[in-house]
Amino acid sequence: MFLKKNMVTLITSNVNSRDLRKIVNLEREVFKENAFTKHLLKKLIENHTFFLKLEIGKIKREFIGFIIVINETKERTNIINYLIKPNFQNSGYGSYLLQHTINKIKQLKTIKKIVLNVQISNSIAIKMYEKFKFKRNPSIIKNYYHSGESAYLMELDIES
Repeated sequence: MFLKKNMVTLITSNVNSRDLRKIVNLEREVFKENAFTKHLLKKLIENHTFFLKLEIGKIKREFIGFIIVINETKERTNIINYLIKPNFQNSGYGSYLLQHTINKIKQLKTIKKIVLNVQISNSIAIKMYEKFKFKRNPSIIKNYYHSGESAYLMELDIES
């Protein structure tokens, strides 16, 4: 999918095995000790519901983010990983990728709920998810991340 945002071309497309190195590097840059391993990311490229990348630029594209969605059940998907390159954060690119992904999930018709986990300290991400009508589950998942940080479960009910 192509979109011009403030005269910038955004391209959303499926990730493929040629993207693995870029994904691993971006994952380590953003999530540090909480990053998924190269082995896990390779498996997710091969087996996922959606694994989308976001690139910017028309001729020379720059890889700026990605999102991974898996089906947990017939009626529930889980956004298990989602990130935007730090120098592109807080510019609307993350919202664009999340909205695009929600729209693709809605097209599946059987999905009733989208869930995700977010670090309790990541107030910027929490606010963005709340903007998209995700609700925070009041219980905290202790020591969810490798770093020992806890997470909130956030849920979005899909309208019929």
